[in-house]
Amino acid sequence: LMGLWQPRGRVARVLNRLLAGMTLSCITFLVLCASLKLYMDPPEDLEQIALCTLVATVGAGFIIRAVLFKAQGGTLRQTLRLLEDTRLQFCNGDDNELMRRRYQTLSNNIYYYCQMVAVPAVTAWAVCPLLSRIVTKTDQEQMEAQCQLPVPVWLPADIYSSPTFEFLYVVQSFSVLVATESCLSIDIFFVHMMLMVAAELEVLNDNLSAMEHINLEMLTTEGEGFISGYKRKDRRLSVITSGQSLGEQTLTEKAAHEWLHQQLVKNVLHHQAILRSVSLLQSAMNVSIFSLLFVNMANLCSSLFVASILLQKEGNVGKALNALFTIPAQVYETTIYCIYGHIMTDQSERLMYSAFSCGWVNSDARFKRSLIIFMKVTARPIVITVGKTCTLSKQMLLQVLNGTYGLLNMLYSMH
Repeated sequence: LMGLWQPRGRVARVLNRLLAGMTLSCITFLVLCASLKLYMDPPEDLEQIALCTLVATVGAGFIIRAVLFKAQGGTLRQTLRLLEDTRLQFCNGDDNELMRRRYQTLSNNIYYYCQMVAVPAVTAWAVCPLLSRIVTKTDQEQMEAQCQLPVPVWLPADIYSSPTFEFLYVVQSFSVLVATESCLSIDIFFVHMMLMVAAELEVLNDNLSAMEHINLEMLTTEGEGFISGYKRKDRRLSVITSGQSLGEQTLTEKAAHEWLHQQLVKNVLHHQAILRSVSLLQSAMNVSIFSLLFVNMANLCSSLFVASILLQKEGNVGKALNALFTIPAQVYETTIYCIYGHIMTDQSERLMYSAFSCGWVNSDARFKRSLIIFMKVTARPIVITVGKTCTLSKQMLLQVLNGTYGLLNMLYSMH
């Protein structure tokens, strides 16, 4: 996590602080470059102003998310421990582990997909200015058109003289790489956490639908174990299996009802653990992801506007390609939060139907009353709301895209 996650050990913490300082310095450097250009030497064209604003807002969003992620380290570690304890405590066989491994594989694949989107964008910011210098015919008097930096910048000295230009080029390219990878790590962390919550919800759905009344009179096979009692340990109900055979001892119908009720209690405890995990995760994502959605909406608009205008002008191919290659990364970043947040909500909406599909018909009145209460609680889906107003869902993705389209129309009307 590029120094944004505090490890254990004194030496590791010292190295982590150095890495975190480097990460925040690189992001801040990019913001300062674009901000100085806007304040000290503002461009005349609207598209150039939009490009500088794009860099400044992207960098500012990176800083906000990195600082908040590091500040929320305690909450995030508590969420991780709670999810790990939940995974160890509520496991009813290989099917549950298979579901969890499937979500783990999906999380790993998302990481690779993010790299496939981010690496071309970083490469474009580093290489396209050089490519533009090679393929574009420029006037010898226009040094800025010949020598373009990855990020617009203003300095009191001549930035186009050697070796100042080469030094700035390398530092800016390295800063773009560090900023992108650090924020990509934050994105993957939060998406992974949402997928792990979705995995627990799917496991809970499976366990709920598998509850059924056992007809103990039918179980008379010699040598089969039977349930002799229950014990409570660390808020976990564990079944005690006796070594006696059913031929020697027969459980009563009351014991069968008790066994079914304890299975429901175990699932209720699982649901409560999931709710605590979601609450902690939402508190950590609240400001960070809300700012991401807002900034990405504005940045998508700026990227589309800059790319469409600069591609029509000679000598601006590099800057246009920079904005153009940023668009897929921004769209994908917004999409993964909304889509996988929606997957988690979908799994929570199934809980009531999974509970209703269990074998409650032959159960006693106590189990039916408890099941009805549980179904009423699960009727309200689990969602992650950021900024107190924005729910991570497919509808939110459409709202972000609609907002981008509206801002883009406004810029075109001003151009």
